[in-house]
Amino acid sequence: MMPRLYVVDVPEFQPVVEAARTNAACKVSAARKGYWLIESEGEVSFNRKEMGLKPALWYGIFTGGLDGEIAEWGRETVRIIGTNRPA
Repeated sequence: MMPRLYVVDVPEFQPVVEAARTNAACKVSAARKGYWLIESEGEVSFNRKEMGLKPALWYGIFTGGLDGEIAEWGRETVRIIGTNRPA
């Protein structure tokens, strides 16, 4: 199963959407019902400082939900991977 990240459609989380758009491994679907959908065929990572997110927003990055697993989550980098479990 590919990792899917649901991002709340508010201006504060727009840097996450923009970072995914510039990542060739990511597919970003238009906001629907208040959430953006970011999908990737493989693992995907985001860097807090590159996106310009304050720590409070960084630690709320999964507020919208996640299909997948968090492989790494530190102060600056998060890496999510898919799972072998069915959705």
